[in-house]
Amino acid sequence: MHASQIDTELVEANPWWRDPVGWEREDVQLRTVRSSPLSYEPKPLDDLQPGGLYILRGPRRVGKSTALKQLISERIRAGMSVRRILHASVEGRSAEDVADIVRRGATHWLEDGEAGQRLWLLDEITAVHGSWPATIKRLRDGHRSFAFDTVVLAGSSAVKFDEAGKLLAGRRHAADSDRILFQMPFVEVTSALGTQLPPSPKLSLADLADDGVVEAAVSEYRPWLQDLVDGWQQYLRVGGYPQAVAFHLDRGERREPALVEALWDVIQGDAFAGSRLTHTQTEAILRALTSSLTSLLSVHALARHATMASETAAHRLDALRRAFVAFPVHREQGLAPKPRAQSKWYFTDPALARLAADMGAGSPPHPAALSEQQLALSILRALERRAPGAAVRHDRLLYYRSASKAEIDFVSADFATTCVESKFVDSGWGRVFQTIEASGRSTGIVATRSGLKRHKGGWALPAGLVAFLLGC
Repeated sequence: MHASQIDTELVEANPWWRDPVGWEREDVQLRTVRSSPLSYEPKPLDDLQPGGLYILRGPRRVGKSTALKQLISERIRAGMSVRRILHASVEGRSAEDVADIVRRGATHWLEDGEAGQRLWLLDEITAVHGSWPATIKRLRDGHRSFAFDTVVLAGSSAVKFDEAGKLLAGRRHAADSDRILFQMPFVEVTSALGTQLPPSPKLSLADLADDGVVEAAVSEYRPWLQDLVDGWQQYLRVGGYPQAVAFHLDRGERREPALVEALWDVIQGDAFAGSRLTHTQTEAILRALTSSLTSLLSVHALARHATMASETAAHRLDALRRAFVAFPVHREQGLAPKPRAQSKWYFTDPALARLAADMGAGSPPHPAALSEQQLALSILRALERRAPGAAVRHDRLLYYRSASKAEIDFVSADFATTCVESKFVDSGWGRVFQTIEASGRSTGIVATRSGLKRHKGGWALPAGLVAFLLGC
């Protein structure tokens, strides 16, 4: 990139350099937040360590770019010099363009400061052409100031995550430097829609195996049980996209039509970009995923429905995974993913699971399927909190299947000796505990619709209570 082009773009992208106070009034993301009926500020970057290199990932339209702008606002209000903050959106750029931007910004625009006192925010880094991890590594190794600056790399894809993790190991100067911002969690959605809940205890997954911990939690939060039951069913209707929650607050039960179009663009125009899939083929993929939410997904059947080769279908599934649109739960073998076994697939939000139906293709998913899906996401988020990167590696949240084909929805080494089964009914889950006992596990949690009962082999708990206890 030419120096003059970089200078022009940086001045435009960093209005606080010229107007430290008034820039917030004109910023698109911050204006949207101010005009929204929704009060939601996730703050995935509120504990940055000076000199750390952070990667912030997650689905599109969940607020990552807004979180960057809110971070800038907070730092300026806390007294940080505006000329020690540089923001750039690098979507569509080449890896060498990124290097040019960093070199030019470091030498001509940012003030000098002590190690870790300058802040770089490079947005949409995963949409850069070429090996951006190698470029960031080279700059981190060779640039005298960038090597010690605080850097946030934000993107909407899991592409090159492994490459970045390996290349940047030892150059990040901070623990817990991988961050994933998903859609709003259940507890946030429920609170935003008007139900006052107590603070979540944020139990660990291993806590669910402790009968005493679960019993104490049931006793403490029983007064909010009906709120959690009702809130979970509302969550399954609204989902966790901030735009959908804000629309629900403003318009009630109707769905946000603009979000439907936006999510279609995320899939067809982003995840499947360059694939040459037709509109009909994309709909077929979405329908197949929706219809298999509670069962194993056959890639061959998916390929047949979408009229494509099985290898192509597998690539399209992986594209949805990389874009945080859908995620797999693999079969376990010794609490590790079993190679080449069929997997279960879930969307990351009810709005995505309903997308094909909203586009006029297929039927919407059953609430029981959505409950299992959102329970899976809640557990995945809890795993990510404990082991950053788990939501990208997909090696911790697994399902169990016996030789007689009896299944348990969710098992993990992080669960200790327990497991979680989704059974979105009010009663009649007794046989599930027989399967749990036969699997060799000492206890289990059955996530129901509203039923709550202690069993010899564990607990039947409303799914909303399970998600609340995990803080997800």
